[in-house]
Amino acid sequence: MEDVVPSKNKLNFKLYMMCGWPFFLVFIGGAIGGGLAGIAYVINLNIYKSNLSNMGKIILNILVGCLAIVLWVVIRGYIHSKFL
Repeated sequence: MEDVVPSKNKLNFKLYMMCGWPFFLVFIGGAIGGGLAGIAYVINLNIYKSNLSNMGKIILNILVGCLAIVLWVVIRGYIHSKFL
């Protein structure tokens, strides 16, 4: 398996795309989805800059994105039940 992080401070384009996959929430979740996706993106960037193993970084990347989706569903349900 090739090294996912080429250097400590500089990430390649592929990693930025891998970190930004939760941004699809902007299309279905509007501002709330975009905010959660932005937070997940920053967390994913910090994960890829850490000293974890490559497999650990990929697993955490997926989990952080899934957590953003779950939080969006919870917030959407709360807003829908209280205001609509």
